[in-house]
Amino acid sequence: MIYLICTPIGNLNDISLRSIEILNSSDLIYAEDTRKAQKIFDRYKIDKKSFSFNDHNERSKTKSIIKEARAGKTISLISDAGAPLISDPGYILVNECIKENIEYSVIPGPSSVINSLLLSGFPINKFMFLGFLPRKDSERKKVLENNIKNDATLVFFESPKRLVKTLSVMQKIYPSHRRAVICREMTKKHEEVIRGSISKILSKVSSRDIKGEICLVIEGDKDLTEPSIDLDNEIKDFILRKMSPSEAAKLLSSITQQNKRDLYKWLTKKS
Repeated sequence: MIYLICTPIGNLNDISLRSIEILNSSDLIYAEDTRKAQKIFDRYKIDKKSFSFNDHNERSKTKSIIKEARAGKTISLISDAGAPLISDPGYILVNECIKENIEYSVIPGPSSVINSLLLSGFPINKFMFLGFLPRKDSERKKVLENNIKNDATLVFFESPKRLVKTLSVMQKIYPSHRRAVICREMTKKHEEVIRGSISKILSKVSSRDIKGEICLVIEGDKDLTEPSIDLDNEIKDFILRKMSPSEAAKLLSSITQQNKRDLYKWLTKKS
């Protein structure tokens, strides 16, 4: 059996009792960073040793892990922080488990992606995680341009060293009113949440020496969000035969409490 175990993203007290139990009962533990794993082991008196499992050796280590799992051993995989596979190694191993019919399970726990979404205050009924932005300017710009009209809340990981550069590029691409949130050092002593328009946030951080783990959350495109009213196109057409779009928007706004501008866009949108 192979367990994918979520570990604390900052505060070591966030580890679950079940995670500690599984780690204690594991025959083998693989970690993205064995030094960070040892801090957890020392804190919770887990008398185990971890073995390296990272982006450089994942393919070779996967073969031996599958072999050990077939032999009946209990194996745990932990990443630097948070959930394995989320911008961390483990994808190759999981796919090999599926291919070879090896049983594996996930021990849920902390996630910086979910944590940042909850802190952002943006709608999270629809969101998209895009991992780390590319290092090359042209590739970074392409990713951002492809998501200008995305109405989902966007979550990125970003390095403190590239944060100002990324925000500068975003400022040129996104509308001036588009809001963003920086979630830094989440669950730690110096946790910080910086909110505002992209340009406002850029001015706040450009003169600072930003450090620590960062999630960058971008507001979705509200222009694509249609009013949540229970009307079909047939009724819409009927209303527009009786009055102009502006008059209809005003009437519907008073009835539904929806934004008049959004209603006007919906009424004038071609089916």
